[in-house]
Amino acid sequence: MQLNCPYCGHEIPAADINLDRMVAKCASCSAVFGFEDQIAAAPAFARKLDVPLPKGILVEQQGYDLAITWRWLSPKFFFLVFFCACWDGFLCFWYSMALSQRVWVMALFALGHAAVGVGLTYYTIAGFLNHTLIRVSPSQLDISHGPLPWPGAKRIESSSIAQVYCKEQITRGKNGTTTTYQVHAASHAGVQEKLVDGLDSSDQALYLEQEIERFLNIKDTPVVGELAK
Repeated sequence: MQLNCPYCGHEIPAADINLDRMVAKCASCSAVFGFEDQIAAAPAFARKLDVPLPKGILVEQQGYDLAITWRWLSPKFFFLVFFCACWDGFLCFWYSMALSQRVWVMALFALGHAAVGVGLTYYTIAGFLNHTLIRVSPSQLDISHGPLPWPGAKRIESSSIAQVYCKEQITRGKNGTTTTYQVHAASHAGVQEKLVDGLDSSDQALYLEQEIERFLNIKDTPVVGELAK
């Protein structure tokens, strides 16, 4: 259903519609009006999503804002618990031997491994506790991670976003190949910025792209190097 201002006929974008209160604001004439009667008179239809809501993602309309939240927890973190227990347990044994015998070279040799253990353990704990929140409003897009501190928080002006698109990230290591997915934004000036990464499925990334573009009334256009839809 397309919503138009009853006073000037201007088309109302999704960002100016409050579904909770069933009111909208016209950017052209600044009129605020209810539209419940228009919905009641409109023929019933079902909105078909190009990408269905993936499991684990929560979408809420909070006033004039769109809030998208998901937890980091996935099966890989249960494996990391076992891996960290073995890694950290060995390091504890190593350092207990080195310090009890005062073999300082032995202690210094394992510093790099200790740093890896601390970082991996923190990442594993964050995987069980943290979530990511994307809050989109007509004025800005905010991304935050918590409750444990984590880099990657962003704030971008909504009006600067020309396109949202996804990328596939393939990492090859000794233990095999890992594929994760990223969501990027391209500005009207051609500046590209990564919004989120480390997503486990392409459906998650494509759904985020879809909902952000729909809320900001951005027409989806192809971007070179983007994930195929």
